[in-house]
Amino acid sequence: MRRWIASGFLAAFILLPAARADSTFEFHNGFWINLHHFLYEQARIDTPPAPTSPAWQNALNYYGDEVIKLDLMTDAAAHTNNRLSNLEDKSSLHDSGLPPDLVAVLESAAPYYRDHWWPQHDRANRAWIAAVEPLVSKYGESLKKELAAAYQTDWPTTTIRVDVTEYANWAGAYTTLRPTHITISSVNAGNQGDAALEILFHEASHSIAGKMRTALTDEAKAQNKLFRRREFLHAVLFYTTGEIVRSHLDGYTPYALKNGLYDRAWAGAPEVLDADWKPYLNGKLDLATAIHNLVMDYGVADKPAAR
Repeated sequence: MRRWIASGFLAAFILLPAARADSTFEFHNGFWINLHHFLYEQARIDTPPAPTSPAWQNALNYYGDEVIKLDLMTDAAAHTNNRLSNLEDKSSLHDSGLPPDLVAVLESAAPYYRDHWWPQHDRANRAWIAAVEPLVSKYGESLKKELAAAYQTDWPTTTIRVDVTEYANWAGAYTTLRPTHITISSVNAGNQGDAALEILFHEASHSIAGKMRTALTDEAKAQNKLFRRREFLHAVLFYTTGEIVRSHLDGYTPYALKNGLYDRAWAGAPEVLDADWKPYLNGKLDLATAIHNLVMDYGVADKPAAR
């Protein structure tokens, strides 16, 4: 998620001016970004609730035809997300700079959403923020310091914006960079209780994982290997944050273990990470050796170059 500058406890705001510059996260609960993600969610499912509003049905059709074909991690989708995030709950999107057809769809769907779903989503988002604030206040400074040390990269000096929404994406949360922006679901089952702390810092870790990605890629090339499963760095991120959070919370089970994520995405990874990465996290191994061992034990031989 070295050198460390101590900062004060978390200051979180919902639809208020920006948090203090020395705070960890800046929480937001904006109307437009919630509407956008809810439409994205509803357009993806086979049988969304039957609307009684032609405007809402038109919005679902538009999202189904034009929006959900773009993964939320793409640059174009991130631009829309960032813009809607900044607009919070403004009365109009006409000066937003977003595509006119998207603006028209969102503004026409907004009254129906405000009447039928927003009160419930708003309450859930506010409750989630209120529950996670004390956890970040208590453990945030330690987690930032330990994650930065693990990735040998300074933690961001600016506050990380977090938009809390009813739906984020299929995984329950995602992060886009430049600027770092976390979008997280308040109702996703995996984001509740102490796990909310881990997911927040896991997502934030994407902003400081560049050196790790390069090191793993370079070592795999040096050993002429590929990882058994794609995006092995993501498994390292889950493991690192999970183990660090577990070291602070008695009886805590890391997210990836509790939710069977390794079995689905990176079979065999926990055993390799326990053997090769945990000693590094515990200060018993240097980074270069740990990365070498990870590639050696979770890699498979790459095909020789064609002649």
